Amino acid sequence: MELKEITKIMKLKMKYILFYLLAIIFSIFVFSCSELEPNIEQLPLINTHNVGILDTSSNAFHGNLVKQSNWDMNGCKQCHGINYDGGLVGYSCLNCHTYPGGPENCTTCHGSSTSNAPPQDLNGNTSTSVRGVGAHQIHLKGGDIGRNLTCAECHNIPGGVYTPGHVDSELPAEVFMNNPRANLVTNDPSTSEYDPNLGMFVPDPVYNPADLSCSNTYCHGYFKNGNLDNSPVWTDPATSECGSCHGDGSNPLPKIPSQGGSHPTDTDCYLCHEGVVDANQNIINPSKHIDGLLNLFGNNIKY
Repeated sequence: MELKEITKIMKLKMKYILFYLLAIIFSIFVFSCSELEPNIEQLPLINTHNVGILDTSSNAFHGNLVKQSNWDMNGCKQCHGINYDGGLVGYSCLNCHTYPGGPENCTTCHGSSTSNAPPQDLNGNTSTSVRGVGAHQIHLKGGDIGRNLTCAECHNIPGGVYTPGHVDSELPAEVFMNNPRANLVTNDPSTSEYDPNLGMFVPDPVYNPADLSCSNTYCHGYFKNGNLDNSPVWTDPATSECGSCHGDGSNPLPKIPSQGGSHPTDTDCYLCHEGVVDANQNIINPSKHIDGLLNLFGNNIKY
């Protein structure tokens, strides 16, 4: 058989092979499609956030969602980035949360642009009659009557949102008062004003979350010649009026000998405590009042 005929036969066989191969592939495709479910339900379009996610008055507001998740914002990072700067979705939380730390800044949950402490509290309250607000600002600012305090004087300050003891514990917030001022001991034998007839006054600070009262603290009367039984209420300014820490509120004079104290009976406070109080018993230098020292004749001394 000549080479030309052999070549012709081979080409013809290849055509048949190719034809059968295509027929098999087509049959498999038709058979497979015939087995598909014709009424497959289409999956709905998934939206990560509902309408109202940026509306503070909506239940869907993202602040409410974070609160419901016990302030855990790690889920936000999965889409918005580890630093909340856009991440996978390209939408930065830092557009609104402009303070250091973004959404994890202290004021995101409580406080304001001027202070980390309430108002507002965790529920958005601003009234001092609400336990979450109370006397926070008067303690931090000091006001017209006394030296200011810091947050650390009543609370353990966390290093971040997820520091143990912060958002992982139940409300209300813990009040420890482990600071030196609340626990200041007076009439110590080592001081120049020591009176051996009185003994030392050693505070034992206690905050009662049930009635919101504070007791046995140097700051509110547990000191030499002070009102040892004074228990001001966190949400009631009337319970910490002038004279309530030393005296009975109506009379600011500390305990005199007839009352079991050692304070002179002279009511002209400014004669001994010049630069702190005036002739009308008004505090004129708050930084020298409730500061842990006795200002006597212009000198700040331990007592």
